Amino acid sequence: MMTGTPIDWAATGAMLQGEGTLLGAAAVIVAAVIGGQTFRSWRRQQVAGRKLFQAERILEATYKARRALSYVRGPMLWSHELNAAEEKLKADPQWELQLEARQKRLVTAQAYYNRLNRTREEREALDACLPMARALFGEGLEKAIESLSHQFWIVQVDVDSYVDDNGSDREFSQKLRRGMYEIKPPEGEVNEVTEKIEAAVATIEAACLPILRA
Repeated sequence: MMTGTPIDWAATGAMLQGEGTLLGAAAVIVAAVIGGQTFRSWRRQQVAGRKLFQAERILEATYKARRALSYVRGPMLWSHELNAAEEKLKADPQWELQLEARQKRLVTAQAYYNRLNRTREEREALDACLPMARALFGEGLEKAIESLSHQFWIVQVDVDSYVDDNGSDREFSQKLRRGMYEIKPPEGEVNEVTEKIEAAVATIEAACLPILRA
């Protein structure tokens, strides 16, 4: 004859049900943790992919802009460039009213304006990188790109000033020509525009190259 306390099946069922609930809750928590980790991993991959794409885009635009500036600031003006510049200027009724010395400076300036116009796409491509550069890499990269783009404007301003430069202020004349021309100045001096270009490119490379090489 069996003796002992009878099993309370109702209580046992409730206990098992409670354990099942706990196990279910634990499973939900584990799934949530795993899901959260998976999402974070996926998110990191997405951001890394975007940074890689933008780094390539920024570097490509940077190198093209640097070459474009080198082309614009080339000190040698070819005869076909000068002829095209003069023909354009002769269409202006004011051309014949200019003194000969100023006409020569105008022709030179127009040749550089023509070069600047031919590099508009490179400058626009560089400027288009600015929003994502700041969003993904920070203000430092954004400012470096802005600085590089700004050198196109500096060259144009120097060309504008060159037209009316009669050489009376030697230091000012030299400064204009350092902006217009990609030339190495005498020892102890710097070419401000060239220095700005090199500094901007170095900052951009420091931000983007490690991402590409990784």
